[in-house]
Amino acid sequence: MKLVFVPLSFPQDQDGLLAFLISEEWPFHVNTRLTRDKVLSMIKEGSFDGSNHQCFWILDEKNNEIGFIRLFDLDDVDDGHPLFDLRIRASQRGKGTGKIAVKWLTKYLFEKYPTLDRIAGTTRADNTSMRKVFESSGYAKEGHFRKDWPAVDGKNYDTVKYGILREDWSSGKTTPVNWNDKI
Repeated sequence: MKLVFVPLSFPQDQDGLLAFLISEEWPFHVNTRLTRDKVLSMIKEGSFDGSNHQCFWILDEKNNEIGFIRLFDLDDVDDGHPLFDLRIRASQRGKGTGKIAVKWLTKYLFEKYPTLDRIAGTTRADNTSMRKVFESSGYAKEGHFRKDWPAVDGKNYDTVKYGILREDWSSGKTTPVNWNDKI
């Protein structure tokens, strides 16, 4: 599968982004169904553009918008780590899009920011597809937070955090986390 990653431009892509985000359910996000007002508020607050954010359409070989990537906390490149939000249309899930997208964004960030040492992402513990994407993309599980992720069903789900180090990305080997250190 060949995918293309195209930067969004604001305000030109505002209507397209709005339509994309409200057209689907996002089952493993805090807000599983985004409303027009919520997305417009996020746009107005600068959640998708500016120095701290970058967004990309994921296009298939026919130029269809099949997904969206939002990179954020880019202001943390020198003293922390950026995060990302990945959304793939329901009809495209389970086809390898997530793995291609995570590998692309990892390469993009490490190449664009030479001082960047790590990238992190989180997902709900029950989002096994995304957890497999992280692991197959060289990310190590770095944290497990019990009942940390509020959901619309009223439950709090466990959150799992993954990260990748520049040295692991460069070498193609994932450094294991020492889960058994004792104090």
